[in-house]
Amino acid sequence: MCMFCAAIPMSVSVGAALAGKQREKLHQAQIGGKTLSSIHRLPVGKTTLAVTGGLLVCSAVYHLVIMPHTGAVV
Repeated sequence: MCMFCAAIPMSVSVGAALAGKQREKLHQAQIGGKTLSSIHRLPVGKTTLAVTGGLLVCSAVYHLVIMPHTGAVV
């Protein structure tokens, strides 16, 4: 498995873990009485989507252009 193909599921799992941690932090802040506008939120979902999409494009380029003898599906 190439480095791009191995990194795709890892990026999704890291993004899901970060989204869960952020959701938990927001929940704890609401319980503590803080307003949602005072809490700094990062665009975890959009960032995960961008990283995973970039890895998919890099994987396709690698398998179809750079190393065509390995094929798109190994």
